[in-house]
Amino acid sequence: MDMKKMPLARRESMKGEKAKKKGAEEGRLRSTQKERDLFQKRKKNLKQKGIAVGVIFIVALLIGMALVSAVTANKDATNGVDFTPDELQELYRTYNITENDIKFAEDRLPHFLEGTTLYGKVATMGKIALEGDKVVVSEWIDPLFYDYCIKEGYKVISPEEWFAIEEKAREEYIKRYGVDPANPKIDIVDGVPLPAEYVRELVKSGKISPQETGAEPSARTSSSATVSSTPSGPYAKYSRLYLWIFAAKDSAHKPTQAYLTDTLNAYGRFYQFSPGTLYYYHITDYWDASDVPQPINSLQLLEDLAQDTDGYRDDYNDGDPVNDIVTGWVDWMDHNGRAHQNGYFSVCGVRSWDYPDWPHDSIAQHEISHNFNAADQGTWKYQHPECIMNYEWAYSGTDIWCSSCWNKVYGNIKGLWE
Repeated sequence: MDMKKMPLARRESMKGEKAKKKGAEEGRLRSTQKERDLFQKRKKNLKQKGIAVGVIFIVALLIGMALVSAVTANKDATNGVDFTPDELQELYRTYNITENDIKFAEDRLPHFLEGTTLYGKVATMGKIALEGDKVVVSEWIDPLFYDYCIKEGYKVISPEEWFAIEEKAREEYIKRYGVDPANPKIDIVDGVPLPAEYVRELVKSGKISPQETGAEPSARTSSSATVSSTPSGPYAKYSRLYLWIFAAKDSAHKPTQAYLTDTLNAYGRFYQFSPGTLYYYHITDYWDASDVPQPINSLQLLEDLAQDTDGYRDDYNDGDPVNDIVTGWVDWMDHNGRAHQNGYFSVCGVRSWDYPDWPHDSIAQHEISHNFNAADQGTWKYQHPECIMNYEWAYSGTDIWCSSCWNKVYGNIKGLWE
């Protein structure tokens, strides 16, 4: 992380923290180098496998030689579902999977924002309202943060401009490659590229688990189950909430799919809890996750995000971090999401290495709910009423909370700490 770019109030303390942890971190990096090598080997094997998959559209015989592997690496998730080469070929034909669909899933196509303004150092600020069922985003400027961005070389654009550029880039990408970067057709499960629609059928039939997430206890979490007299997590102080959205900038973690619209749609659903005004900041090209020892470890990514971005919560808007929460987006993670329960940070992956990929808005809504102390509510639909905190319901795209989780989120947003 570039310490010169840290907000002023946190710079000196972060230098001290970094110095204290340097020796331990170097040892930890050495001890986990094998994990890094393993991940890179898995990605290399995946790409090699994908090259063979691409040939299916030219010489099907080569696929039979290269795609002998089956979705059995995570037996708890797949329950031993196997695919022969012929079955894989048939799946690709049945679901109209193209060579570019697989190339996109394996990072063998250009980034869809490459060549646009959005690919560099960009910041946007806005506020959220709900008109009926529609999330409406309008421009809002934090003058102090605007000055910081200009000083650090960021281009500050309006939400309207961001969405216009992104949508144009998306349309051109679809036209050129036949792939929608906001709705890809391939879901890689245990290293095998499968049609996303087929994966949904496997989850529905119970053959693959929709499990995705982890909620980590926060240092601020109250040990009491009763109403507390002091705050223990985020709440809408001054009738305002601020969401900071960071996209990882390093090549190993930079998101390859669209995520901002889904994040804001998810954030807008919290408007029903009457928090006052929902504001957001979106910053690209700041958070560097390249120093995470195990590249797809969601817990390590969560802690790295908290370490690298915590200072922003203190230094801007009203200067009180209790109503500022942070979410980060990366490309690959071992889970779809990870959050501090009753805390301030969450991290989301546009793709999960081990589990089926959730809709991005479901990930964001689920993880932000953890910040407001909502707990997970089981894996399968039959275990719990329809609720975003249940894995299968969330994977299926629900956007509602059960009454218990709704009350939990409401109580925490309103400052009724439990």
